[in-house]
Amino acid sequence: MHAENIQQFKISLAPYPGVLMDTVKPSANNDVCYIQLKIQPNTASGVLTFNIEPKEKRSKALSNFTLNYELKAKRVKEQQAPGLSPNDVTYLIFPDRFCNGENDNDNENMQYRVKVDRGGLKSRHGGDLAGVKSKLDYLKDLGITALWLNPVQTNDQPEESFHGYAITDNYEIDPRFGSNKEYIELCGEMKRKRLKMIMDIIPNHIGDKHWMNQYFDTGWFNYKDTYVQTNFRAPTVADPHAAPSERALNVDGWFVTTMPDYNQRNPHIANYLDQLYLWWIEVANLSGYRIDTYPYPDQNYMNHLMDVLLSEYPYLTIFGETWVNHTTTQATFVKNNIKGFEKNKLPGVTDFSMCWAFQEACSKPFGWTEGLNRIYITQSEDFLYQDPNKNCTFIDNHDISRFYSIANEDIDAWKRGITLLLTTRGLPCIYYGTEILMTGKTEKSDAYVRFDFPGGWPGDPVNKFTTKGRTSKENEAWKWMQTLNKARATYPALGIGKTTQYSGINGVYTYFRHTENQRMMIVLCQVESSTEISMPRFAEMTQGYTKLKNIQTGEVIQINDKLTLAPKGSYVFELLK
Repeated sequence: MHAENIQQFKISLAPYPGVLMDTVKPSANNDVCYIQLKIQPNTASGVLTFNIEPKEKRSKALSNFTLNYELKAKRVKEQQAPGLSPNDVTYLIFPDRFCNGENDNDNENMQYRVKVDRGGLKSRHGGDLAGVKSKLDYLKDLGITALWLNPVQTNDQPEESFHGYAITDNYEIDPRFGSNKEYIELCGEMKRKRLKMIMDIIPNHIGDKHWMNQYFDTGWFNYKDTYVQTNFRAPTVADPHAAPSERALNVDGWFVTTMPDYNQRNPHIANYLDQLYLWWIEVANLSGYRIDTYPYPDQNYMNHLMDVLLSEYPYLTIFGETWVNHTTTQATFVKNNIKGFEKNKLPGVTDFSMCWAFQEACSKPFGWTEGLNRIYITQSEDFLYQDPNKNCTFIDNHDISRFYSIANEDIDAWKRGITLLLTTRGLPCIYYGTEILMTGKTEKSDAYVRFDFPGGWPGDPVNKFTTKGRTSKENEAWKWMQTLNKARATYPALGIGKTTQYSGINGVYTYFRHTENQRMMIVLCQVESSTEISMPRFAEMTQGYTKLKNIQTGEVIQINDKLTLAPKGSYVFELLK
């Protein structure tokens, strides 16, 4: 409980059936105390009232007051939103830059008032939850089945508050995005449209303007008295040769001076985070969590958190951001098959290894392990994971250069990358604007990959949410992605199917996704001229089938000895008998 001079008061709980106040414990801060409640399993929902009166009854400086705490009813299993399936396609939205659906909240009177300025790269631009809600039909038409929004909780920081990753109130939606009520309504509308919501959470740190940083108890934060920055060496968590001091610095150091680093080894912080993330699942009926900066919190706590969340919500999708450069290091953070790391319980990661492979397949020349063969090598390492289908796959995001720029603005290379993303294993995620070929590189600033979606603001000169507002090339890309997104949902083999791959030869890489009742053949070509591949090489996968149906064009062709490919062509075929 946080209230001014709370330790100078006596706290009692008004009678409530099924609830008892077990203990009240002080902290090292006069404004914070800890209350332990005992709640019987069948207790009815309602509002608890805490009566608070001065310990010194004659004190004129202090007066009685009450604090209310709502006990919400837990959803029955049938009401809970489902988690993600590998046949889902997620769309990542940077909320401030997607769509402004409500102008009245643009300049809310926050403590650190930051006015909307669309001309500023690191200013707030005004996108909000109303804007997201207004574009749900657009996203459904694109074939999207789930949304992941960058953090939308209150970020009342004096600088770069548009970013979202320095939260100042964990329990409230930022008023410039909307309100808790609007967020819950958005999630409800999404459920009605058969869309799922992933929330972005940050158990590693908060913003320095958070009340917890102002009224802290001893042990809540690492290096509270003297600023120490993390070394950003995530591999030290798994490195058998890492110096203990280096490993500790990675976990306990701060990201930047404005992000106090939680000490999850502190039982009060651990309990606070447990309850926070259970609360949001219940309140918003979430389908999953994306966990920011996963290698940086205490890993024992993170395994504990997985137990807490998945024991209550076994359907919940969880993937953690693990920005590392090697598949083996990445795999150590999840449920894996690596000796010495069997205790790790994170279901999936944001699959940077596949991301780098996707990008190389579309930007580097073909070679024994390069170009398209980078995909072959990366997928061959899936034995490290207990279930690679639970990894979130992506080709760009809010922190790295946009994919069309990585592909050198080559539409054929772009199609190759999108085809790879939407036909390989995992939980594929599209970054907003990728469907309309938005460009931008991070060399100067991350802000260059977070431009506004054209048409998301009243008065925008073009509206790329519409066919009419897009160029012919943008519509070509949009249609390509739409077809593959919907194919992912329509063809079970593309999501839950097994993968059988053949090493790339002469610039062509081929793999199959298959279930007992369905078989898909994906062929990707880096060759600059028309070429042929030998179909007998794949006889073990094509046996019993006579035709190939191109899901992009609908064309059906006979399976012969040779298959002719267009220059830099990308193909997804359904095998027919």
